[in-house]
Amino acid sequence: MPEKYDEALDLKLVPCVDAKIKQHVFIEGDNYPVLKILERDFNSKIDFIYIDPPYNTGNAFTYEDDFSLKKDRHSAWLSFMSRRLKLAKELLKDDGCIFIAIDQSELYVLKLLCDSIFGEDNFVNDFMWLHGKGKKDTWSRTLQQHTLCYGKNKKLLKPFVEIEYSDWAKTNADGDERGNWFSGSISFSETRSNPNHRNYYSIKSPSGKVWTRQWMVSEEEMQALLKENKIFFGKAPEYSGVPRVKIFNNEPTEVIPKNIINCVDSTRKAQKHLDDLLEEKAVFDNPKPVDLISHLISIVNKPKDIIVMDFFAGSGTTFEAVAEMNSKDNGCRKCILVQKPEVVNKDSDSKYGLISDICRARVEKVSKLYNETVEYCKLQVM
Repeated sequence: MPEKYDEALDLKLVPCVDAKIKQHVFIEGDNYPVLKILERDFNSKIDFIYIDPPYNTGNAFTYEDDFSLKKDRHSAWLSFMSRRLKLAKELLKDDGCIFIAIDQSELYVLKLLCDSIFGEDNFVNDFMWLHGKGKKDTWSRTLQQHTLCYGKNKKLLKPFVEIEYSDWAKTNADGDERGNWFSGSISFSETRSNPNHRNYYSIKSPSGKVWTRQWMVSEEEMQALLKENKIFFGKAPEYSGVPRVKIFNNEPTEVIPKNIINCVDSTRKAQKHLDDLLEEKAVFDNPKPVDLISHLISIVNKPKDIIVMDFFAGSGTTFEAVAEMNSKDNGCRKCILVQKPEVVNKDSDSKYGLISDICRARVEKVSKLYNETVEYCKLQVM
């Protein structure tokens, strides 16, 4: 392998990846030249990217970028990330998005870098995962890990949605036989309503009062809610309150996702899961929980047939999340993984000598478990 990847080198994937991907793909190789190759067939075709890149902790890069050891570590890391993120942007669909895991060491410079590549206006949020007992030093304990999210074009990005199951309703204002409920907003005020919006229409309360404004559901959906007695107009006989939707306990409700993620497994549980799956202890440090990736994929509010990419695949958590989601909701999401054949630990006696070996082993086990098909490719210099 050369000391650097020159643009003139003849690089290919063996076997070649079909642009009309019908199965998952695992690619062993440095992600920069792999991304350059994938750009030929997957330009503007990837829906969702999650990456957990190497954090800038002062260790030398194992990647082949020729500048990696010639600059100070901050600028080297930024250059390393910049060229990969620029390619990631090209691969994303116009309504696609990327999530980038990072710790505090380079959080702020990564934010500035992403602002310059994706555009400050396309920043969605920093989704912070509370990962366990936290990382401590003399002065504080850090409980969260950061995940920066950007859309390629935020104006085309569908609103993110999280499903919650309520259990806090304690009252039943109208004696509904279905039990306790609380009310949620289902409209914009008259001053905030857009008369030209497709959801601008009128409904009538039982007392005859007409409410005309922009609603959060279509007129067809509103009629169904009215028929099910799920719109509350205030107490009888006036029925003069602003219409609100009734939400019962244990009923799924769509809400705007919180940027604090505390509903997924801890690092310790993720480690145990991977150890059990690969039948070897501590084979990979700090794997991400499967349900963390599942959570991020689910909140972006996309169809069940999207293409998901992870070009810092690590132990293969993203693939397991996709396969598990497909199994649960009968989806046909497709996953592209890229992992460099990095040495795990020179002093280790593990049967997995390379990180790509760990990733492939996990992919093989998970694909059999969920009956998924995976094509295996390797980067070659011709």
